[in-house]
Amino acid sequence: MNSKKEVLAASILAISLAVGLGAMSYALFASGPTPAKPALDAFAQKAGQSASISSVNFQPLDNVSIYAHVTQGGKNLQSCTVDFAIQRPDGAQILRTALTDDSGIAETDISLLPSQGPIIGKWQVQASATVDNQVVKEAFDFQCASQGARIDVFSLKNGVPSISFLPNDSVVVEAELSYRNASVAGTPLTFDIRAPSGTLFSSQTAVTDSYGTANVTFRLPSTPDLSSNITTRVWQVTVRSQLYNVSAGTSLGLFKVTPEMDLFTQKGGLGQGVPGGSFAPNETVVLYAEAWDDLNHTIPNLDVGFSVIKPDGTEWFVVANSTNASGIATYKFRIPSYSPTNPTFVGTFQVYATAQYEVPLSDTLTFEVSKP
Repeated sequence: MNSKKEVLAASILAISLAVGLGAMSYALFASGPTPAKPALDAFAQKAGQSASISSVNFQPLDNVSIYAHVTQGGKNLQSCTVDFAIQRPDGAQILRTALTDDSGIAETDISLLPSQGPIIGKWQVQASATVDNQVVKEAFDFQCASQGARIDVFSLKNGVPSISFLPNDSVVVEAELSYRNASVAGTPLTFDIRAPSGTLFSSQTAVTDSYGTANVTFRLPSTPDLSSNITTRVWQVTVRSQLYNVSAGTSLGLFKVTPEMDLFTQKGGLGQGVPGGSFAPNETVVLYAEAWDDLNHTIPNLDVGFSVIKPDGTEWFVVANSTNASGIATYKFRIPSYSPTNPTFVGTFQVYATAQYEVPLSDTLTFEVSKP
């Protein structure tokens, strides 16, 4: 009996020893020290100074260096893959991958080039890495502001700068884009033209040339809304660059034209009251009278009266003629030959042209006849 108990006790002891040794073996080989927790620090560098705060500011054309410093247990981690997700101000993403060097730093660079899309505003950066199945990441942002960008806007009429226009005139709006005092080429500019009421009359886009200049052309309406007591309406032009987040504008006046007439000769007199030149006895004089309406259109089939006064103050003749399709009435006459006994055709002649339109139209000029 005692021998059986001894055998059972020995068996239990053997089993216990086996279980204990197994547990010790598992403890020795199945478990080890817990790996140190990895860490990642992401930042941008500017002017040799690093920062991981959102107050870092850049400008167009800057080159931005983006870094990620990966450590584990306080030691730099080499040859670790870092993924960079960079979000532009318009939401588009740039994806980059880099390996850490012997200092534990991975680096990527981006250039803030307006030609590649919107760059003004907040950029967001996220860097991430996986170390011993643990994902570490950090995000930061930086700002891009267009300090120093400028647009100069001009309006031109017949190639000459002007802010005064008439109905049906063709207007050229020219804009010059510069940045840091240098012309910017290849950049789209949007031209918004607004009527005096504030409504958008035209919106056009043009790209700057090698001189940083872009222009658009539009024609003012031939029948503008001009009330009888207002002779001008102000149009507004705004030019903007989305890439540089800058805009500028100018204004131009559309004037109501008063119906008028201009009297001149083949030798001069263009413009009201301007002298018509000098002639000699027995020379032919051609009178022209051109009439315009209140929309700057010439008036055809308008009866015009011409009155010529001799140097002695007496009336020489009165005639009438109608304007042609170009709105011009003409009359041709010859100066009499000089006679010492009849010098009344030497000196200053007065000429008047009159017509009745919606309002009376008239102009006057003088011309000279000298002794031979």
